[in-house]
Amino acid sequence: MKKVFLVDFDGTVTKVDTVDLMVNKFAKDGWQYYEELWEKGEMSTEECAIETLKLMEMNEKKLLDLLYTIEIDDYFLEFLNFCKVKNYEVVIVSDGYDFNIKAIMDKYGFNVEFYSNKLWFDKGEIKVDFPYKSKDCNKCGMCKLEVLNRYKNEGYYVVYIGDGYSDICVVKYADEVFAKGVLEKYCKENDIPYISFKNFGDIIEKLKR
Repeated sequence: MKKVFLVDFDGTVTKVDTVDLMVNKFAKDGWQYYEELWEKGEMSTEECAIETLKLMEMNEKKLLDLLYTIEIDDYFLEFLNFCKVKNYEVVIVSDGYDFNIKAIMDKYGFNVEFYSNKLWFDKGEIKVDFPYKSKDCNKCGMCKLEVLNRYKNEGYYVVYIGDGYSDICVVKYADEVFAKGVLEKYCKENDIPYISFKNFGDIIEKLKR
């Protein structure tokens, strides 16, 4: 059976959440209110993003300079090589932004297929778009469940790797789950089978067994 790893980006591939860092660095006070509503499920990612971006004072150079300071998991590149040798597919699924993902991939010299929300700059304005949102649910800007279902329908064994709120609805449907942080807590409280991990080195060791 073909195997695919669907991997969350912010806080999973990267050591810090790039969107959180962006907000903390460039947004004026008031973003905390929208973040709280999003965490409670009372505001969608799209609504939260649009309101938060109104509070941001940044340009393309400032954002790139910030993103180039971000580190990825110490074992992520090794994980990609391991999957390449084993002929496993790796796809990043992110409720963050393509701008951030591309900057990190550029910094570390890797290229992985990904699904995410879009962010770009147009005449000094920050623009966003949500091409992968679900038609049935408005919780996330990018519906990870729809990507998972697409692979399932094509006969893949789907392994999910994540750490946060936007990973919660996917883990019930994955064949195997690696979880840390908020996601691990959720799996534990809801009796969803998962394997705990701290970094991709742990995942490589588990897969070798």
